[in-house]
Amino acid sequence: EQYSGEIIMYYGDGTLSIFDSAIDAVQCSIEMQREMQEGLTVPLRIGIHSGDIVIEEDDIVGDSVNLASRIESLASVGSVLISDKVYDDVKNNPKIQTTFLKTFNLKNIEEPTDVYAISNPGLVVPDPETMTGKLEKEKIPFFSLKNKMLIPSIISLLFVALLAFWGGSFLNKSDQDITSKKIAVIPLAYDFSAGDEEEYFQSGMTEALITELSKIKGLFVINRPSTQVLLGGVGVQEVLVNDVVKDIDYFINGDLEKDQNEISVKVFLSKEIDGDLLFEKNYTTDISEIRTLWRDVSVDLAGQMGILSEEEANRRIGLKSVKPETYELYLKGIHYMNQSNPMDMSRGMTYMQEAIDQNPSDPYAYAGLAEAYVRLGHGPAPPPDVFPKALAAAQRAIQLDSTCAEGWAALAHYHTYFGKDWELAEYAFNKADELNPNMAYNHYHRAWYLALFGRMNEAIEEHQLAQELDPFIPLHTAWLGELYRWVGEYDKALAEVEKSSQMVEYDAIGNLVKGWIYIDQGKVEEGIAALRKAAEINIGFKYIGLAPVLARVGNTDEAKAIAQELEAAPPTGFGALCLGSIYAHLKDNDKALQCLQFEQKHGWYPWIRVLFMPEAFKNDERFLKLIRDMNLPDPAPLDYDPEL
Repeated sequence: EQYSGEIIMYYGDGTLSIFDSAIDAVQCSIEMQREMQEGLTVPLRIGIHSGDIVIEEDDIVGDSVNLASRIESLASVGSVLISDKVYDDVKNNPKIQTTFLKTFNLKNIEEPTDVYAISNPGLVVPDPETMTGKLEKEKIPFFSLKNKMLIPSIISLLFVALLAFWGGSFLNKSDQDITSKKIAVIPLAYDFSAGDEEEYFQSGMTEALITELSKIKGLFVINRPSTQVLLGGVGVQEVLVNDVVKDIDYFINGDLEKDQNEISVKVFLSKEIDGDLLFEKNYTTDISEIRTLWRDVSVDLAGQMGILSEEEANRRIGLKSVKPETYELYLKGIHYMNQSNPMDMSRGMTYMQEAIDQNPSDPYAYAGLAEAYVRLGHGPAPPPDVFPKALAAAQRAIQLDSTCAEGWAALAHYHTYFGKDWELAEYAFNKADELNPNMAYNHYHRAWYLALFGRMNEAIEEHQLAQELDPFIPLHTAWLGELYRWVGEYDKALAEVEKSSQMVEYDAIGNLVKGWIYIDQGKVEEGIAALRKAAEINIGFKYIGLAPVLARVGNTDEAKAIAQELEAAPPTGFGALCLGSIYAHLKDNDKALQCLQFEQKHGWYPWIRVLFMPEAFKNDERFLKLIRDMNLPDPAPLDYDPEL
């Protein structure tokens, strides 16, 4: 009803529907596909054509019915396909995205038909070279109607197949309560016969196993950066490691070998990091089937841990093969993009782009590249096109595979920091979490999305989850302390900062947060000292952390000097944000607002609603306009209940 549609025929597990316009039909189909992917996925194919049909007493006839059904038969689960006629009607609608697939000679259709896919986020775009359909002529079963009528050509036909829906064979048959198990995959042992260059292969294979295990309901999987610590030799205090290890239910180890394109792995399961083995098994495959291998390993391990449902056991089917050459590029890309220095980051992105160039149908490569662009957007001087590139890559990942959790995560992060479609961001966060609830970085970004809206209990819970999944990463610990600072939980905030300092020798974030806490507590000298230390480690914190506080506590000369230093540098979105904060604390509202109106916005810019700015400045109507221009609610007290 919302889209002026009507179901006019049921047949088996499908329906035939009509709409007042092609746009209504397409928008309804987009929403249906998204809804059907919530919770337990319902497989749905949709084909749409626009034309005349005749409804008689005992039949529905017309070439438009046949053409719609032929287009539907080409569709993949999760896709919406349209004819060239529908495309002409919707191509100028900004809310509808399309991708041309191919010109098909459809059975019993005289003229060749151009077929397009709707490519909005969340929808599958089929590979035109592998598309097949039921091209034999079939008589459509009828639904008895008493009246005979001609439906004008402006009406679109919606032809839907709910595969196995009524029988329920696709749905999860297990409602059993599954007790969650916390597991850690120790980096797989691998002989670097080719030198350190092959470290990418060890880390990539370990990450691939973690990813597959993460998709299994009931498994809480420690992320790879933190499992590196469990090998020893990483500078984290032993007490922190012991606190994490004692809560892990199972440890997974493995020996990895590679001979040309043949991969062999021996997997071990134990309850102690060096304890007796509960399970061991050898696996061998060609690298082209590596995703199937890790799915088989994860299913076997879940079975040994007693948490494997029938649904999970059957999910090993349908995994795509990989091209060995492009998969190697993908692994190198992920490995180097996860390094901390800019040169490695750039190197990784180059590898990832090469992987895409060689295999444009790989959703994981697009998702990895999208996340890298989002990370670049957090830097002090990101390229101006970094966020649009992130959006394009994230959308393509989802179009290629709507079950790619990393693609949904990248889309959520894009809209959180730049796109500002807040509703879509939350939808994408939920979708990513549904597909893989063990991505620590996704929970981290979601925490800051929630904090932007002042939803502090939820934000802290998400940040705690990120920390639990990746406990030895200072990012997840020090910034959690910052959220505690927002709500006045200073003891908890300082405890997190102290933990962060035990993870890294030069803790810029920890010192930044500690400085802000001390300033809030009136410990000005200690606060300034901590902020200066943060600025020595990370020059950006001199501008976003130290200078505004200097202005706040009355050291205006030094604050102005730092502002002048920043103004002498090439203009950037980050610089404009910092200058806006400095001048707002100097109570120069006009200059602060001028800086904040800089065209190129930094990824942190939306948080002027809740951070960076003094409370008095937030009452300026010009500032409120900036907030409203982002479709954000006006600044308001944070929503926090310490008893929850």
